[in-house]
Amino acid sequence: MLTAPSDPREHKLEGCSKKETDMRRIAGLALALLLILGAAVPAAARQNSKHDHHNSMLFATGQLGTALLAIDVERGTTKVIGPTGQPGSIALAITRNGRAAYSIASAVTGFPPGIDGANAQLARIDLATGAATLVGRPMGGNLSVMGMTFAPDGALYGAGDFDPQSPTFNSLYTIDVHTGLATRIGSLGAGVNETNYIMSFAWDSHGNLYGASMMALYRIHRNRTTNMATKVVDFVGSSLVMGIAIDEDGSFYAADLVGPPTLSTIYRVDVKTGFLTPLFNTGIAFVHNIAFKPEGDGQHDRD
Repeated sequence: MLTAPSDPREHKLEGCSKKETDMRRIAGLALALLLILGAAVPAAARQNSKHDHHNSMLFATGQLGTALLAIDVERGTTKVIGPTGQPGSIALAITRNGRAAYSIASAVTGFPPGIDGANAQLARIDLATGAATLVGRPMGGNLSVMGMTFAPDGALYGAGDFDPQSPTFNSLYTIDVHTGLATRIGSLGAGVNETNYIMSFAWDSHGNLYGASMMALYRIHRNRTTNMATKVVDFVGSSLVMGIAIDEDGSFYAADLVGPPTLSTIYRVDVKTGFLTPLFNTGIAFVHNIAFKPEGDGQHDRD
């Protein structure tokens, strides 16, 4: 590590003026060298100290969509930002500029008890307070949207239709952020059982979209209209994964949906083996979607 040379004035210089002059010249040369080297330090620091500007804060929905959470994956801490005011808001899609997030209020019938999924409606979430404000009108179709994400171009996507008997089971939809209405694109093709339903989405830094069911990780191909999901790996360590997120370094994280007394855990995901390494317990029941704020400039943001 480079350290600044000591100030010559801190030393008592003895002897002739020539020695004092030489000392000042040496100090001047050292300072010049430090300034030259200092110009090269930031690039090296960015390469070797990944966490200098690292975003370790996850936002998450918890307590069956009744609360917005802030989870620091480096410190292992969880903070309740505030109540959503809209029970069942379990999805979480943060806008590309990071100013707000969207969810679906009353998304799934009985989740929590008393919720009727037929009343599901898009909601905008204030990331500072957690408060959710309904947008547009009820989306209809009883789609049970639990996973949503904003694409780099600003389009809002969601996985919908939780009924395995339905011909449109487990499909990808676009959702209009003004009207709240959903338009089907096609089948995700991840499987025929409820355990294959895509619960959450995340983008990597290369623009690749991933989705997670309770038991597996998938790569999502938006250019297709059928069989859009290709399985990457089965999860090992939990069969209740409900949220995934990818940080700026490409590390995958997951959250499981667990109630009292165990409560939900945050994991690091090995995408080659599917192994889930527990990082810490959140201390919160029923954590669902998790998401980092995007690093994009938000120029395509529709919010």
